[in-house]
Amino acid sequence: MKIAMTIAMALLALAPAADLELGKPVGDVALGKDSLAALTKEGKVVAVYFWSSDCPYGPPNYENIKKADATFADNAKVKIVLVSSFGEPEAKGVAWAKDSGIKSPMLFDGDKKLAKHFNPRKVNATFVIDAKGNLVYRGGIANDKENLLIEAIKAALDGKAAPASDQKFEGCGIRAS
Repeated sequence: MKIAMTIAMALLALAPAADLELGKPVGDVALGKDSLAALTKEGKVVAVYFWSSDCPYGPPNYENIKKADATFADNAKVKIVLVSSFGEPEAKGVAWAKDSGIKSPMLFDGDKKLAKHFNPRKVNATFVIDAKGNLVYRGGIANDKENLLIEAIKAALDGKAAPASDQKFEGCGIRAS
């Protein structure tokens, strides 16, 4: 019986992360110096953007993340976090953020803890969690018409529905394992 239980636990640990559900609470996870639970307890809307400079689909969205960062840089009710789970060197990302004037923290997810938690599947995946800790947006950062990250954050701040989630978007694959 112990052997069967050990095998079952090992298989569960290796299973792919489940998708977070829209409208449902997002479990706590460390986001650099902060935790998601602490930020939402403070009444903050939290946006997590999976970024890459090495993926060819990342650079075309630089202007979108820079615009979102600038839009909410001085808003005490918003925390945007950029996450690299794709594997580029940390120094390269830090240099890009500095050169671009990005104020939001950049996290390098070498152990894939954040990728396992959010299950982004690919670069440019964006998650917005409202001040109650519920997932309100999951999808790409932008489409041809609008910056979906900005619109989702504004909707969360106003208590309104976010743009349609789960739309198709381009990005290189992120393996959480």
